[in-house]
Amino acid sequence: MATIYPTRTAPSDNMAGTVARVSWGAIFAGGAVAVALMILFTTFGIGIGAAILDPQYDAAPGSGLGIGSGLYLIVTQLIALGAGGFVAARLAGIPRTIASLLHGTAVWSVATIFLAWAAVTGAGAMFGAASSVLEGTATAIGDVGEAIVPDDLSLPNPSDLAGSISLDALPEELQTTLREKGVTEANIRQESVAAFRDVFSQEEQDAALAEMRTTLGDVLQDPANAGTEIADLFDRLVGGEDAIVSDDDRQQAMSVLEQRLGITPDEAEGIVQSVEDGIRSSVDSARDGIEAARETMVETAQAASDAISTTALLLALASLLGLAAACGGAFAGKPDDADDTDLRRQV
Repeated sequence: MATIYPTRTAPSDNMAGTVARVSWGAIFAGGAVAVALMILFTTFGIGIGAAILDPQYDAAPGSGLGIGSGLYLIVTQLIALGAGGFVAARLAGIPRTIASLLHGTAVWSVATIFLAWAAVTGAGAMFGAASSVLEGTATAIGDVGEAIVPDDLSLPNPSDLAGSISLDALPEELQTTLREKGVTEANIRQESVAAFRDVFSQEEQDAALAEMRTTLGDVLQDPANAGTEIADLFDRLVGGEDAIVSDDDRQQAMSVLEQRLGITPDEAEGIVQSVEDGIRSSVDSARDGIEAARETMVETAQAASDAISTTALLLALASLLGLAAACGGAFAGKPDDADDTDLRRQV
């Protein structure tokens, strides 16, 4: 009597239909493997990088690490995603190329979403290149928003300028008249300081500086109207009610000089005009500082915009490479046939 041995046959289309179309357990397992490998490679790289640095002898111990570490993170991320895709395809056990590739794609999707979450929540430094790029992009955007204000930005104090008046700087006719009246340069300085005392208080200076910084912020938001905004600002500083020396301040200073020096209104106006000329010169210097800050802000914004654009493109490229790696790993992990337990047997 002949003995019939059971044989295994290739699954038919109907049999293949009994195999699950998607295995989320395999996908999450592959994603977990990919992320775990990213952490392993990242911490390993940090350890090696820190070990090779020698601050005592290297002139610039950190130079050159940026490009190398970036390439290392990208390569290790591709390896991690490839391994994750392999694990997902192998655990899914579906002997179809398209199903394995889709499982690899799902692993890439899960890992990418996790890395994006890690970057947003501040944990991106621990997870590979993509999250590091995202974190760097966010930092660059934040840096652009900071106003660039010159450290030495200041406004003139009329009292200080009045205390440095030079008799020789006054018109010749006024010099002659003052000398004939016995008014010395020391007298002019002393009385001018008294005339302009408290004309531009510290509170007014602080308010004007705050307005300058506000104008710089407005310039950053709307660079197209920068020239007009800066011009209007400094027009207010040299004229009008809120000027450094308003019309009322000017008349009061002239009145004090007339009384204390015994000079005519025209002669007092000449001295006040000398102080105002010094104020205008100082304001022009402040205007130059504002203009330089505006140009710096525009250049910084442009550089940040270029950096953000480059970063986004590199991030997209790295993500596509990660997708290819995950799909490649899944293809390599695709089983040649379904597991015996998933197939029908014939006897």
